[in-house]
Amino acid sequence: MKEDTIGERIEKEVRKQEWNITEFADAICCKRNNVYDIFKRNNIDIQLLARISKVLKHNYFQDLAENPELADMNLEESETERENRKAVAQFFDVMPSILTKLGMNNTITFDKSEETKENDIPTPDMILPDYLVCFTIGNRWINKANISQQSSSFQVITKKMENGTLVDIVDNKLFGSTMIDIKLDYKTAKEWESVMRFVKEECLKYAKLPRRFFYQ
Repeated sequence: MKEDTIGERIEKEVRKQEWNITEFADAICCKRNNVYDIFKRNNIDIQLLARISKVLKHNYFQDLAENPELADMNLEESETERENRKAVAQFFDVMPSILTKLGMNNTITFDKSEETKENDIPTPDMILPDYLVCFTIGNRWINKANISQQSSSFQVITKKMENGTLVDIVDNKLFGSTMIDIKLDYKTAKEWESVMRFVKEECLKYAKLPRRFFYQ
């Protein structure tokens, strides 16, 4: 008999850290009532679990990797979903130290919720707000948002690294901002360092404000 579920483990940490439930709900970009629902869950979607991991300063993806019994294995989970969980766990493990090594601010923020998305265009899943460098889980943002390379509202320049990694520079003509987007799939620490070094040396010159859609 398993000791707890992923939701129960999150609840224990919330109580341990003495979070006010309303404040915790705001921090993970959901409503207060939904927090109690999270505590009862035995399966949580990737974007929400990423926000919870960030707020509680604990990598719950690693917990699931080490203790699969925390989640209900009877629930269907595709190979893609499993790979995405693995990718996000690796990202959280290695990215802060890589950014520090490169002399970059290692603050990672998230989009707020569906309520903050305008015109049905999704925001990236994770953001380095100081640099407008964004990460989209399991996909390129232009594919997720169904943006063509040359649309009326966006202009996209794609740079290809020697290892095949694609880095999209997306110019939002409507709001005068330019972001750098990277597909968040599984990469080793060495591969992520190579990607971020490339971004720092080759792409940051394109990023520009305003950052009106990016939030703490």
